[in-house]
Amino acid sequence: MRNLPIAVIAGTALVTMSFSGCETPTGQGAGFGAATGAILGGIAGNNVRGAAIGAGAGALAGAVIGHLAAEDRRAGYVGYEYRVASPSRHYGYVVSPYRPFALVDVRGIRSGARVMDPVSERVFINP
Repeated sequence: MRNLPIAVIAGTALVTMSFSGCETPTGQGAGFGAATGAILGGIAGNNVRGAAIGAGAGALAGAVIGHLAAEDRRAGYVGYEYRVASPSRHYGYVVSPYRPFALVDVRGIRSGARVMDPVSERVFINP
């Protein structure tokens, strides 16, 4: 019976964090990290204090990871310039300048237009 309040608190934290309005990668990372940390801290510490410590540690780790993800996403942009894709051997397809360097269908898209890579979700210029 003692674990029930901890499970309720951890579950409430998880639901609250999943419906939060954080739209940035840093905010989302902090939210999911806090929820996961609260659950794991509550289970490991078997008390509310453990859940609180886990939530704090998880939020910090999640925020750092979210910030790094945002920085990695911005690294593809230099000011207002975008990277240019490379032509491929297949007609109408180019190789994305972003990892994992996917083939992107650009048939019907004019040269010089901005194109969204569906895999990395980054914008590049059609050569």
